[in-house]
Amino acid sequence: MPKQRYTLTSYDPVYAVCPEVRIPEELIEKQALRWMELNLAKPGEKAKLTDAWVNSHSDDFKSVEELLIFIRYNMYKDNREAQELSDQDYICRELATRLVEELPEDLVEESVYAANMRLEDMISRSGMNMQDFCREHGMTIDQLYENTETRAIQSLKEDSALDAWADHANFTLEPEDFYAVIPGESVQEKAEKRRQIELDGRLAQMEEYALKTKALRDVMENAMIKRNETDTEWLRYGDTNVEVVNAQNQYPDNFMAL
Repeated sequence: MPKQRYTLTSYDPVYAVCPEVRIPEELIEKQALRWMELNLAKPGEKAKLTDAWVNSHSDDFKSVEELLIFIRYNMYKDNREAQELSDQDYICRELATRLVEELPEDLVEESVYAANMRLEDMISRSGMNMQDFCREHGMTIDQLYENTETRAIQSLKEDSALDAWADHANFTLEPEDFYAVIPGESVQEKAEKRRQIELDGRLAQMEEYALKTKALRDVMENAMIKRNETDTEWLRYGDTNVEVVNAQNQYPDNFMAL
């Protein structure tokens, strides 16, 4: 049976509002205290989040504000993966609205069935039953399965939209495209894993995954985003948020690794 081909209503860059993943300020302050205790406080001394304490113990920071800018920047830098996954979710969801074709019914049924099996296996492995899991998460069993079905169908739409993007761009695969989706410490290790995948007869599935990953990179790189609906300017994806840029310009010497 030939593979289903998909098309999009547009292949222009995706425009999406991608809210910033915010770290609560109280967590930033706790991290600041912990950092001061480890790096500034004397043995047995309790760090204090005050301008006087910071100024008297640090050669780099003169106030709590300067210290928090440093801590906030590093925490958000470490939080990049969570932000990227969130951005990817918003951008791919918007891309999926351009899908022209309806998803084949048998493919939808297969995907929902597989998602339900994974859900039930996950709950079983956690040592819980369905009733306890639903009670813990404040939902009914019907709601749980409905949510799982919705997510499975949305994921299928996004995958299909990426298929359409890859077809339209006429992407071909280079060795580095495979290496991008194969775990390993070196190119040699990844190349060996690729050869084993080919010997196992699983190369076709890997090619499909690698093409979607290449399409995803292209979509993300070309996407135009803003963090709030009210923002007047669209930014190319990957630009650092304004707060961090301003902080870095104001206190360039404070931007060091924790």
